[in-house]
Amino acid sequence: MNPWLAIAATIVLTVAGQLLQKRTALRFAAARGSALAFYLRAADFWLALLCLSGAMALWLVALASFDVSKAYALLGINYLLVPLAAVWLFGERLPPRGWLGALLVCAGIFLIGRS
Repeated sequence: MNPWLAIAATIVLTVAGQLLQKRTALRFAAARGSALAFYLRAADFWLALLCLSGAMALWLVALASFDVSKAYALLGINYLLVPLAAVWLFGERLPPRGWLGALLVCAGIFLIGRS
């Protein structure tokens, strides 16, 4: 598998897993009862677990081709994608300082990616 494709798929699956975890947590907060029973029945929980497991497998593929310092830095794009998606999907608010931090992370990813 192309290592760049493995990194990209790792990012997509990690972001999806994080967002599914958030959706599961929101649904649990609105429910009553045992947390364990809720999570065992929650499709979002299992889908999040599947996404994160797939991301881990693809991460191993990527690590076979990249230095971990470069590959891990590329995953930093999650610091922009997850908040953007949370604003869009959950109506969360990201303060200006949060946007600035996300942009600085992107600048760092760009610099590391060019090295």
